[in-house]
Amino acid sequence: MKPTYKKQILKAIQIGLAANIVLALLKLTFGYIGNAQALISDGLNSSSDVLISLMMLLALRISTKKPDYDHPYGHEKFEGLAYFLLGVIFSVTAGWIFISGIVSMIEFFMNQEEAITPNIYTVWIALVSLFIKLGIVVLYTKTGKKTNSPTIKADTKNHKLDVYATLSSLIGLLIAQFGLIYFDYIASMIIAGFIFKLAIQILKESISYLTDQAPKEEDVKKVYDEIFNVNGVLSIDDLKVRNHMTQQYVDVEIGVLSSLTLKEAHNIAEKVHHHVEDLFPEVIHCMVHVNPHKKGQS
Repeated sequence: MKPTYKKQILKAIQIGLAANIVLALLKLTFGYIGNAQALISDGLNSSSDVLISLMMLLALRISTKKPDYDHPYGHEKFEGLAYFLLGVIFSVTAGWIFISGIVSMIEFFMNQEEAITPNIYTVWIALVSLFIKLGIVVLYTKTGKKTNSPTIKADTKNHKLDVYATLSSLIGLLIAQFGLIYFDYIASMIIAGFIFKLAIQILKESISYLTDQAPKEEDVKKVYDEIFNVNGVLSIDDLKVRNHMTQQYVDVEIGVLSSLTLKEAHNIAEKVHHHVEDLFPEVIHCMVHVNPHKKGQS
């Protein structure tokens, strides 16, 4: 990762962390004081975002370390591990919020005469939170496009869903002002649904990152075609491309004339190596093995 990218990611995470701390305090404080279950649920969501930002800072510090004896291929997969943990945290948060919403709904229908309408200022807190979240989404989207960081992209999706979650909270609180208090609890359960959907998506993507899943077939085909176009390559006997977080490793076996000297065969392998790495910036390393081409054997 480029040093400038690391600084941009670090800056975005720090701003997001500060914003989430403010949002969590605002939502939880005024949610409890103003009897707004949806705002409390949204506050719990923001609290999980604080933990996520702290985890991302730690993952960034580890994943950007240079390769060493124990990790000769680098530490990028620690970011994939952090990505997986994001999904786990989101799943737990969604479950907690949903169960809290159901319990509050049951208590409401059992004691409707004691139900308290959320205070009107909770609506304004939700509205302010919505605009803050929109600002974070813009910042993270720009940073994600520049740096191609998996965790930044994942957290961007999180913040986008937070916008919908906060909007649901705002709508629920507005409706509750007209006496339909149970819409406050419905909004909190909708928020849980948004978070759970994101959790499933992140868990699926993180597993592909951690298991060296192959890229799309059309992407592998592009690499194949470019290798075959290198002068001296008579066949491609085997080609494997695997993802390494947002980057890739390429392993290829090429067939060349058996009558070539070792140096001549090596030169063709070098051409393939440099051609692939120059043409595909996402390829960290292209390993080339040379075989005598069957038709070229004497």
